[in-house]
This record gives sequence, C-alpha cells and structure tokens, in this order.
Amino acid sequence: MDKKVTKVSPADPMDTIENMESPSHGKSLISLHYNEEAVDAENVGAAPVETMTYQQRWIRDNIKMRVCTKFVEKPTNVNSDLLPPVRVPGKGLPGIQSEAEPICRCGYPRSTHGQSLSSGTSGMEDWKVDTHTKATRTNAFGTVEFLGFGENERNYVRVDVDTKMKDMMELMMDVWGLEKPNLLISVTGGAKNFTMKQKLKEEFRRGLMKVARSTGAWIITGGTNAGVMKHVGEAVRDYGLVSASTNPIIVIGVATWGCIQNKEDLTDSECRGKWPASYRLGKKQRPKESFLDPNHTHFVLVDNGTQHQFGVEIPFRAWMENSIANMKTNTGKNASVYVPVVLLVLEGGPGTLETAHQAVANNTPIVIVQGSGRAADILAYAYQNSIGEEIGATDQEGKTKKITQTIFDASVEAEIRNQVEENFGKKNLVRHCEMVKETLKNRDLVTVFEFSIGGRGSSKDIDRAILQALLRANKDQIFDQLKLALAWNRIDIAKSEIFTDDRFIQYKEGVNRHRNKDVPSMLFEIMQSALILNRVTFVELLMDNGVNLKDFLTKKRLLKLYNHINKNTQLYQLLDKIRRKNGNEKYISLVDVGCLIQDLIGDFYTPWYLLDPKVRDLDVEYLLDGVSAKCMGMPGIKKGILSMATGQKQETVENELLTSDEYQVPDFDNPFQELFLWAVLLNRQEMAKILWKGGKDATAAALVASGMLNSLSRQTDDTELAKKLKENSQEFSNLAIAVLNECYDVEEKKAQNLLIRELEHWGAATCVLLAVESNNKKFISQTACQTLLNNVWMGHLSLDNQLLQLLLCVFIPPLIFPVIKFKGDSDQDGIENLQEKGVLRDKKRKLEKQKTLSSIPVKEEKEDPQVDYESKPSNLSFWKKLYYFYTAPVIIFAHNVLSYVIFLGLYSYILLVKFNKDVSNEEIILIIWVFSIFAEEVRQLLSQYSIYERITIYRTSTNQNASHIINPSASNNTQSFRGKNHSFHPPQKMQSSSTKNFNTKLHSYITDPWNIVDVATIFIFVMGIVLRFLRFDSTLEAARCVMALNLVIFFFRILHIFSVHKQLGPKLVMIGRMLKDLLYFIIILMVFVVSYSIAAYSVMYPNSELSIVLVYNVMRLGYWNLYGELFLEDIEREEPDCSFDDSVYSNGSLPRCPSAVSRYAVPILMGFYVLFCNILLLNLLIAMFSNTYQIVQENTDQYWCFQRYRLIYEYYTRPTLAPPLILISHMALFIRWIFGKCSFCLSSQPSDLIKRFSSDKARELVQWENMIADAFMNRLELEEKKNIENRVINTQESIHELFFKLDELQDLQATSGSSGQAPISKAPVNQVVRMPPQMDKRLLALEEQMQQSTVALNWIMKILQEQEKNTRVAPMLEDKRENEKQKKEKDKALVKNTVEERKRLNYKARLPCYPQSLINRFPVPDHKVSWEIPFPEYDPVIYEAPEVKEHPYWADTIDLIFMKPEERIGKIKFNEYDDLNKVNRKSYVGTYQVQDGLPLNPTGRTGLIGRGLLGRYGPNHCGDPIVTRWKRDDIGKVVMKEGKKVLEFVAIFRKDNKLWSIPGGMCEPGQKVSQCLKAEFTEEALGSLVEDSNMEEKIKSDLKIMMEEGEEIYKGICDDPRNTDNSWLETVVFNYHDDTGKVLHPFLLRAGETVEAASWLEVSSSLMLHSSHLYYVQLVAEKLNAFF
Repeated sequence: MDKKVTKVSPADPMDTIENMESPSHGKSLISLHYNEEAVDAENVGAAPVETMTYQQRWIRDNIKMRVCTKFVEKPTNVNSDLLPPVRVPGKGLPGIQSEAEPICRCGYPRSTHGQSLSSGTSGMEDWKVDTHTKATRTNAFGTVEFLGFGENERNYVRVDVDTKMKDMMELMMDVWGLEKPNLLISVTGGAKNFTMKQKLKEEFRRGLMKVARSTGAWIITGGTNAGVMKHVGEAVRDYGLVSASTNPIIVIGVATWGCIQNKEDLTDSECRGKWPASYRLGKKQRPKESFLDPNHTHFVLVDNGTQHQFGVEIPFRAWMENSIANMKTNTGKNASVYVPVVLLVLEGGPGTLETAHQAVANNTPIVIVQGSGRAADILAYAYQNSIGEEIGATDQEGKTKKITQTIFDASVEAEIRNQVEENFGKKNLVRHCEMVKETLKNRDLVTVFEFSIGGRGSSKDIDRAILQALLRANKDQIFDQLKLALAWNRIDIAKSEIFTDDRFIQYKEGVNRHRNKDVPSMLFEIMQSALILNRVTFVELLMDNGVNLKDFLTKKRLLKLYNHINKNTQLYQLLDKIRRKNGNEKYISLVDVGCLIQDLIGDFYTPWYLLDPKVRDLDVEYLLDGVSAKCMGMPGIKKGILSMATGQKQETVENELLTSDEYQVPDFDNPFQELFLWAVLLNRQEMAKILWKGGKDATAAALVASGMLNSLSRQTDDTELAKKLKENSQEFSNLAIAVLNECYDVEEKKAQNLLIRELEHWGAATCVLLAVESNNKKFISQTACQTLLNNVWMGHLSLDNQLLQLLLCVFIPPLIFPVIKFKGDSDQDGIENLQEKGVLRDKKRKLEKQKTLSSIPVKEEKEDPQVDYESKPSNLSFWKKLYYFYTAPVIIFAHNVLSYVIFLGLYSYILLVKFNKDVSNEEIILIIWVFSIFAEEVRQLLSQYSIYERITIYRTSTNQNASHIINPSASNNTQSFRGKNHSFHPPQKMQSSSTKNFNTKLHSYITDPWNIVDVATIFIFVMGIVLRFLRFDSTLEAARCVMALNLVIFFFRILHIFSVHKQLGPKLVMIGRMLKDLLYFIIILMVFVVSYSIAAYSVMYPNSELSIVLVYNVMRLGYWNLYGELFLEDIEREEPDCSFDDSVYSNGSLPRCPSAVSRYAVPILMGFYVLFCNILLLNLLIAMFSNTYQIVQENTDQYWCFQRYRLIYEYYTRPTLAPPLILISHMALFIRWIFGKCSFCLSSQPSDLIKRFSSDKARELVQWENMIADAFMNRLELEEKKNIENRVINTQESIHELFFKLDELQDLQATSGSSGQAPISKAPVNQVVRMPPQMDKRLLALEEQMQQSTVALNWIMKILQEQEKNTRVAPMLEDKRENEKQKKEKDKALVKNTVEERKRLNYKARLPCYPQSLINRFPVPDHKVSWEIPFPEYDPVIYEAPEVKEHPYWADTIDLIFMKPEERIGKIKFNEYDDLNKVNRKSYVGTYQVQDGLPLNPTGRTGLIGRGLLGRYGPNHCGDPIVTRWKRDDIGKVVMKEGKKVLEFVAIFRKDNKLWSIPGGMCEPGQKVSQCLKAEFTEEALGSLVEDSNMEEKIKSDLKIMMEEGEEIYKGICDDPRNTDNSWLETVVFNYHDDTGKVLHPFLLRAGETVEAASWLEVSSSLMLHSSHLYYVQLVAEKLNAFF
C-alpha cells in the first residue's frame, strides 16, 4: 500500500496534471504505449542543437514519452493469440513476432526492452505504471503525411501521460501556432464503426463544420479512423477543407499511443522528429489497434508506457480540455469570456454514458444527436420523456426562487432500464441506469438534436443546437451570452436567443433598477470589442438595443480603438510615423489622428482634434495606463485644464461632479462622426456605412470618406489594397451623389444650401470645397452643383440674359439699364423664365417624389436672403444695377478677356514695330501692364485662405466680446467639447503660425498649372526687360528673342479662357494628358535616337574631337531623321566636295568626308532606325493619344464641369477691375490691410460659396438631409433584396427545401412499405420511426377521441353498477384495467428495487469523477465491488484533498497513506473509541477489516484510496434528520395518491453538486448524534427562523418536543460520493414527523449559509437526491405507509 499522493485541489477549477507528484489516472486507467530501446533516451541522437528548428528544440526539451523500465513477463494464460504482432524497427521482418518471445506486463515483447533492464518473475511480481516506467525524451513528433490522402501535413506529438498542461498549451499556441479558440467542441461516442442514416450523417457533418467555421472552434476527438472520430474526419474532408473560409478548422485527435497501428512509422531514433513522417493506412486493422484518421489536423498521442490498453487518453484529454476552457477568448479585455466547452454525444456505449455524466457534473453542456444509436438514443429518450418540474424554494435572504427538478415516471425508468439492458447487457445495469438519470439532473445543460422524417432537421439545426446549448447553460447571464455570441460572430444566435421579446431590455432595466449600475459599462465593453473585431452586425444590433453612442464613446475608448490597430495595417504605419514626428513615445494620440486626417484631406481641412485645447493637452499615457479620473467624462486631462475651464480648484470641481448623479456630459457631441472616421481610416467599409447611416451630414461625411480613401490608395504600394481603397472611395462618392440628387429632386434651394453650408463638424468646410479638394469631378458635375455655379457665375444678373446681351453691354455700357435683367426684377417673370430654362421642376413630379418620401416634410418657407438671390428687392437703384453688373463674375471674366486680348495686341505691336533701342510709351504701358499681372498673382498667392484661417478670423471677430461676458464659473453644462453652446477658440500658436500658413498657400498656388505658366511668363518677361535695358546690340537681339518666346507663352495663357467653353474645355484636358504621355514617350524614344545617332556618326566620322559642336552634330543626325531629313547628301558626299585632311575641315574650308564604309552601313542602319521609330514608336504614340482622348471624351462633362468650377472660383474672388486698372483695386486692398481691417472685412462679407446659418436653420437643414438619406438607404435596401442575385439565392433555397421534402417522402416509403411489396425488414430496436406530421396529427386526434370514449364508457359502467348491484364490468375493460394496474405496480416495484440495489452496490461511492477535483476513480464493475471477490487488476487511485492534508480540527493529523505498512501499525486505533482524537471509530455495521494498517470500507471497493475529502480514516459519523409532514391542499385536507397519503419532507439544495438532499452533516469531535441532527437541521434548513422574537420562543419549544420524539429509520454506512477504500461515511437517520402540521406550519424555511435553497419536497420515487437519501426517504414512506 505504499503509494504516492496526488496534489490536486478539489476546489480549484484550474487543477491540472502539473500539480501532481504522481498521476492519479496512472493508477485509475491502464495506459498504452509503444516502447523503443530502453536506453537513456536523453543521449540518443545527440545531434547539434544549432542545426534544429525552434519547434524541434522546444519539443525535445519539454515533451517526454514514457518507457518501461522493468520487464515483468505476462502470465501465459492470457489470450496472447488475440494480440497483434509487434513490429520492431531493425529486428526481424515487419509484422512477424517470435512465438517463443515473452511479453511484458506493459504489453510489449522482450525484444523491445533493453538488455540492461532488470527482469521480474513471470506472473509473480506486480507490475505498476508508476513504479515500472519512467519519462524520457519523446521520439515521435513532427508532421505526418498520410499516403494516398493528399500532400497535406499534420502536426503530431507523442506525449507522456504526466505532461504538464502548461507545456501542452505552449506547444499548441506557440509552437504549433494555433489561434485561441472561441469554442471547444468535444466529440464523444462510439469508438467502433457504426452506420447512420444518410441524411442524418450529412446534416451532422454540415452542421458541425458550420459551427466550427463560424465560431473559430476547436474540435477534439479520439483521433482514430473509426467510429465517431471517422465521421468527424469525413466532415472536415467534405465540408471543412473545401470551404472558402480563411480560418482553418482545427480538429485535434487525442489518442492512446499504444493503440495506434503502424506507430513505428512516426518514430525517429535520433529524436529529431520527422518532417514529414509517411504514414500508411493498411487494409486490415489488427486487434486492439486503430489507424490514425487522415482528416484530423493535429494529433496528441498519449503514452503511459503500455500497449494495447484502451482509455489512457481519457483523463489526459479531460485535463487538456479543462486547460483550454480556462483560456479567454480574443474578444477584448472586458468582453472576453472563458472558452466555452460543449460535449457532442454521437452513438456510443457505456463509456459515452460515463463521459456525458461527468460533463454534466462539471457543468459542461452536452448535445445529444438523436437517431445515431445506442447511448445517444437512450439519453435522448430519457430527456424527452422526463419532466422538468419547477420547485419553489427559499434562499438565504428569504426570497423565493425556482429550481428545476427532473422527474422520471416509473414507466419511463422501466423503459430506460430495458433499453440499457438491451444495448449494454445486464453487466453494471444499475450503474448505467443511474448515470442516465443523473446526466439529466440539470436539464439546462442538455440539448437533444432530433433529426427525423417529417421533423425539422435542416443544415442549420445542429450548429444552432450546439450554440443554443451553451447559451442555455448561461441562461441567467445575458451578458455572458452576448459575449459568447460576439466571440462566435453569430448574429443569428444573438437575435433569436438573446434579443427576443424584450428579454434583454427587461433584464437590463431590472438589473439597473435593483442593484447593478454596471450594466451600461458591460454593454459598452461589448460594443468596444465588437468595433475592434469588426463585427458590423453586432454593432448595429447593439445600437438598436439601447447602446447610446454619446454615453459609450469617451476619449479613453476612442484612444483605445486607435491604439488597438494591428501593426501590419496601413493606418498604423501612417499614424506611427506621425506619432514619432510629434514626439509621442508610447501611444497614438488624437492629435496624431488629426494630423493624419489633415494630411489625407488637405491643409484646408483642420480637424477639431487640432483645435480644441482639451484634446491637444490630453495626457494619453495617464489616461490609458493610470487610474481614470471620473470627472466630466474627461479622464486623463493634464492637471489644471479642468480648473482653467471652470475657474475653480481641481478638487472642488471633481467633488461636485462626482456627487451629482444627474450630471453627465458626453465627450463627443457627434460620436457617429468620430467612429465613422475611425472605420474609414481602417478601410472597414461595412462598418463605416453603418456609422454613416447613423450620423449627421450624410453628404459631407461621404465626401470626406471618399477623399480620405482616395488619398490612402495613393499612399500604398499594395496593388490589391489600393484597388480596394479606390472601390470603397467610389462607393462613398456614389452615396454622396445619390443623397445630393435625392435632396435636389425634393427641393432645389435646400439642396444648394447644403452645398454651401459651413460644416462646423467637418473642418468648417463646405460640401463643394470637400469635393473640389478631393478631385471629385463626378460630384461637381451634378445638376445641383452646376445650378449653384450658374448662380455664382451670373452674380446678381438674371440667368435669362443671353451671352450676346452681356457682350453688347460690355462694349456699350448705357445698354445695361434697358437690356440687362437682374434677379428679383419681377417674381412672375423670374418664375416663367425658370420654367423655360427647366430649372424649376414640375409640381406634379415634386408631389410624386414626396409620396415616396412620405416621412420627409417639405414645406414652403422664406429663404435666407444671403442664400437666395430671388428674394432681393425688385426695384434696384441706378447705382445698384451698375454695381451688380460690374461685380458679376461673368462680366469680370469678359473684361479680363478683353483686357488680355488688348494686352497681346500691344505686346505683338511692340515686337513687330516698336522694339528698338529707344524706349517707347507703348513699352512703358506694357511694363505697367505686366506689373499689374504680377501684382494680381501675388494677391492670389497671399489670398489662398484656408477654410480654417477664414473661420478662425470670423469666429474671433464675432466672439471677441463673448469671453468677457461669460462667467468663468458658469454652469458645467456648457463645457461640452463640441456642444451646441460651446464656442471654441483656436490655439494661439496656430493663429500665429505664419510659416505653416504661407507654405499651405504656396502649395495651393503651385498646384494650379496655369499659375506656373503665369510665373514663367513673368520671369521670362523680366529677363527680356533686363536684357532690353543693357544697351548693347547683342543684348537687344537676345532680348528680342526672349520676349518673342515670352509672347508665345503669353499666347498659350489665353487657352485658359477656353475652359469656360463646354467643347473646348475638355480639349485642354486632353492636351494636358497628352503632354504627359508625350513625356513618357520621349524617354523611350531617346533610347533609340541616342543609340542610332552615336552609332551612325561614329561610322561616318571616326576619331572626332570632343566638343559641344560634336554633341550637337550627333543628336542632330538622329533627331531630324524622325521628320524625314535623311542627310543623304552628307552620307554620299565625295571629294572634291569634302576633304579627309584634318587641317582642311578643321578650319571650315571644306566639310569632312564620311568614311567609305558609311556609304553602305549608315543607310542600312538608318532604314532599321526609321522603321522602328517612324512606324512602331510613332504609332505607339498615336495609340497612347487615342486612349487618352477616349478616356477624357467619355467623361467630357465631368472634366468640363470641374474646370468650370476652377474658372468660376478664380473670377469670383478676383477684383472687379481688369489689368492694368486692377492696380487700383490692389492699392485699396493694401491700404485696408495696412489698417488691419482686411481680414475682418473679407470674412464678414457675404459669400456665395460658403454660408453660415443660424443654429435653428442649420439644425432643420441637417434633419431634412438625414431624413432623405434614410429614405434613400431604405429604398436601396429594398431594391437590393429584389435584385437577381437575391432572387437566385431564394430560388435555390426553395429548390433545396423541395428536394429535402422529396427525400423525406422516399425515406418514408422505404420505411413504411405498402401492400403487395416485399416484406418490410424489422427496424432496429434503437431506431425510432416517425410518421409525417399530417398522419401524426390525425392519429393523435383519434387517440384523444378514443380516450374520451373510454372515460364516458367507464362512467356509464360505474352508474350501472351502482344502480344494479348484479351488473358486472365488461370482461375486456376489466382485464385491461387489471393489466395496466399490474404493469404500474411492476414498474414501481422495479424502481424501489433499483433504489435498494443502488444502495447495496455502493453506486455513489464508485462514480467516476471524485467530487470537487479532476481525479478519476479506478473503474470497479458491479460484480467486483466486494472484497471477497478477487480483482488482481485493481489499482486504485491515491487522493487526499489539500484541505485535509492541512490537518484541520475535524481531520486526523496522521497521514497513514504516506507511511510504510509497518509504520502504520498502532498509529490509530480502529474498531474502538479513539480517546486521543475523541473520535468514535466503531462502525455501525460491526467490525471492519484493517489491512496493512489501513481500514477497508465494509461495503467494498470504491476505486480510490486515502481519505479524499473526508477527515477521518475509517468511519466518519454524521446525522441526517428527515423532517416530514402530510401534504395538504388549500382547505387543509391531506392530499391522497393511489389511496395513500402524500408525504412532504424538508430538503435543501446543495451548492456543490446541485442536488436536493436531507439537511444533515458531520458530527464534531465529541458531539452526540442527536445534537448533530438538531444543529444541522437548524443551520441548513431553518436559517434565521422567524423575525418575531415571541414566536421564535414558541417555535423552539415545539421543535424541541418534536425532536425528542424522533424515530430512528436507518443506521449504517452511507453510499456517498466522498467515500474511499479507507474512509467512509456512516449515518444515523431519524424521522421527525409532524402529524398534525401545527409545529412546522408557523415558520418558513430559509436556506442557511452553506446551502443554496430550502423547500418542502413531495416524497416520490422519481426524485433525484444526494447520496443515499432517496433510500432513507423510501424507508420513511414505508414506515408511515405513505405514497412513494
């Protein structure tokens, strides 16, 4: 009995094998193992470590296997002929075993053991795994390739049964590189091949793979190619590997090494692993061995040093699953949950029943596949035919709670017994039946998947059954359910199981109303995880169910979102670059984000992150790493900011805010916008669209997103990413256009107001400006934008004015008054003209549009005078008309064109006529004119106002006095960062940053190509003037050439004027594009030109002198050949027209003669050169030009509209006077700037391209736009549902359903048969045949009618018997009634016998899993329980709980189990009273045996030695009081059943095993049993008794009398799960019966501190009670002659 003890805490769920000195399972289950040479494996294959990979080194250093260390020959009487042959590498032929070779008790032959190992006597010495094996370096690991099953390689490893779970987790997660699972599916069932219906098999495979793919689950099986493992493997093969999902399905096979056939193919003698190992599945399977399944992805082969012993992996697999279950999912820190585990039961035998029973005991949900056969069908039948009865109980606080109790009718129990006996035989019959019942004790943990003909089986059912089982297991924890659904990414489960019938909202409100104020924060953490994980549908669902983004989005959460970006994304790289540039060491700040947004959109756009000091001064590190300061929703703001904002001390403000329950200021006024920008930057298109729909400013938001995505596409080198970004950019652009067009169709004026409204939340820009800066030509070309530009272009002039009228008035100003029409001259005329132009839509069309947008109110209202020109006064004065005419951009353009034409004429006249040494008046005028052009260019450069600068100046001017009015200690409700009442001031350093502003202006100026042309013309003109005034003849000619060139460029500048023309404008774009094409073409062309020129010239004129003339002559030859100048006269020139004399051709007398060979070589070379250049390359150029022309021509309108905007904007901002008179305007502007009024005047003037509306007007406009956008998106979604693709999908589903129904009918016909056909074969017993629903309903109706008829007939017979005493009951009815009565009595007797037999067989003490631990008992069959029956294989597990070994007062201080047998003698006195410890060690059943100093349990073997959870060796005495009363109805009458009174007893609901039990307990040292009974009953069942002190005394008195009259019911050993071979419970059961009910009626039961609830239970044989308590209750019922 010298045993080692395990170190496993019974209360700690994290117990794993690494906490053990010696494995308990090593004794409880004999293991299997293939053993190589039993030499010191640490030195085998000592290859250089540096040549190995990390995976090889890690496995060699951390993973062990187990080998036999002592050969003990197995007795010859063992059926060795049934064992398969053993293949030994290098010894004999494969598959041949010597007949004379002995076999060790480990299962391996003598040849596999080392010669140096010691040997034991055959059959005499006991061979133990713990003492005769040792751990050594594993020799089987690497990857395995299954021959004939593809080239996929699977990881495998051979591990010691005692391997630490910490090492296993590191192996799978770090070495194998597996991702954390979101679900663990443990599949158990038949280990042998079995058949399932084809449909059930297909649904099982498809559903299993669906749940694995959608949730990221791991599947764990036995790993062999047989039984349920083979079905799982085939599911992976058929539905997993062919899936398009990027997430691989992980199927881990945990098998016993010693039972693997051909395992020698996996071993490596040098312990370096095999990469890969070639594994072949043979045609014939040897006994007690199985092949590995080729469709699993990973294999863990468990080894304990034995061979051909099944079950070694079972405890190891349980520990591994427990370790996986203690990991948390990757769904965020606060939204993560422990990996849920579900057991999938498919077919199976007694071992499957045991596994399912243990899973329920560990609170693991199970899913039973009905119809798969044997154990699964038995469990399914028991579940479907039992009843879940809710029992009202009282908890510790006196509140009533409902506890579900599973009730089995006697007939159901009898049927379960019959099915178990039929499938598994009579061996361990009671044990198996009780396992079935106890598996269903918690019905919330059991889910039955039913697939039957006419049922509801479909491809989605089994995966939903698995997920629903997990949710049912957490049915009271809604947030845990939501976290699970989020981890699985199953929105369908969340909608159907969590957010149903207002269940979630009611739960949330109820929790908030009572005690839990953290519900919003829990929702917020789930929301944040959904955002990080890009769960779009979950984000939408949470927003629809109570998540307020204003409360959710704080600065801290937004910072977390930006700092949780993956490092391999484009956004992280961009932000990281900015972060380092800004000097942030650790975290990305909102300022970094603002800088990135500004870089992407443009300098004109300044995000509010860069404006608000509370964001710029945010201490990010303190906010994310430190403790949040819960004040104003602004945790982490640098010290002093809060006090600066309120004028109070920091502590005072914080205290005021923390004590105010009503105060809550959101960090962001528009949280949808912040999250939208975050999603756009991450290129999460679907998420961005959801947030776009929920936000404001739909058009502006879509334009910003389009611009940002387009800019991101230009900053990446990833072609696929750039393509995706461009596609997403185009989608948002289309959304912006669609919303704008919808708005324009409903009401034109409001749509134009949307285009020019100042967007406070979008950098104070406008929609038009956003579109222009993002180069969104398509948006600018829309009718709404063009109508706006038409109004701006015409200024205050009516759109009815013809071009001829305008030109005529330009030349003849007096015609302005009678000819020109102004806006507002006549409202009626204006309306008629608008109708003629088609600008005003027909009323009928508008009404039809409004019908489609019934939710959008469209009403007539007076427009803002700054926006609508038509509201101007109709009577204009003389000076007003002049002013409006000459300030209209179209007139300014006409004057500038006229001025420029005169300028070109003057310039041409000077060059042609007046350009000589004397400076003429015309030249002076020309110089002044060019200077005015230069001055205008300077003005344009300096007036490149960014929108931020303009709005800053404007707000500074308008709010200048506001700061002096606002009280510094004003109410805090105006301190929102972006609230409606908040007026922010740009930071001083930004206002004074002239360098950045100038750089921005310069960049904006030079991006316009025409500005570069202007600068070039002015610069060349200055060069020409300088040369002109040098007074030299040569410089004058040079000046003439320079100014001639300058005139050419000035003429080119006139092309800009053509932009206004619809036909000529796009041609300019074509010219620009073609110039770029020409540049690329020239680069290619120069390769041919230079190569040919050098080659031809070197042949013609060898040994030439190096000079500039040489370079010119060389390039001249090849270049002019392109235009047809072949220089044949030079090539064919001969003397005397030329000379070979160096002195002659050097002085220029005669040209140099070409060489003789050049006359033949150069023409040939020229021919190929011209062929390539003139034919090939020039045609290539033509093709490039044609392609460019086609591209531009297809989008002519867009290019022209975009150019037109540039032109209109230029002349809209240009001074009224044209050059050279424009100098007057420049002087006026300069004077105003000198006096410091320029900026204010410019910003305060009304603008037609940017308007600032009042808050009410802006709010109304935004709401109007949002309603139209929502209506548009709803209509778009409806259209998408009706498109062809969705119709095809719906049709496909319908066809699939139709074929499914046809298959059902075929199966039904095959099952039922018909008359005249072949006889129907008898269906298997475990096969349930279902009828179609229609037939089933008809049969049920018929059965109901027959029952009613039977009742009526019985009533008639009863009446007749009473009237006529001689009348007898019909023999048929009497016989039927008698048969039913006999069957019922037989079933009840069978149940009673089962209870007694279970007590006799010590069933509870042999449950596989020891309570509150992960220890498994050694299995003891029913017929081997008694000590008198020999059981040589018996190897019990050693276990003593840690709290017992700490030697508390209720436990023995001597640990006999760890002492040698001779040392135990006399340490403790057994079978007598122990005076030392004051413990009675006498047994109620008499004298018990003491063997090797340890007492033996009188009831027999339990599979475990030591004390376990019990404190004393030998008997541990306790008391169990059964307090009973008669059950009475509402009027106080005793309830009767079957002619007997119904009894009730006090029961408590235990916390440890969730079972009802009698309120009893252990006797303290020296305590009498009677005292123990009273104390335990009072402590566990009565709680605090009653509140009234007077009533309490009376109750105590009556209770004392009742306790004194108790009657002993039972005295003996208690069948308890805590019992061991050396320690057991003995109890005395007393019945305290209150016959009248007066004693127990006044007080209410209340659960004590050690139990969960207390209640009165009705005595019945269907109860499931703890330990042997049902047997004691049965004895009480028999004593009182009560119903049972």
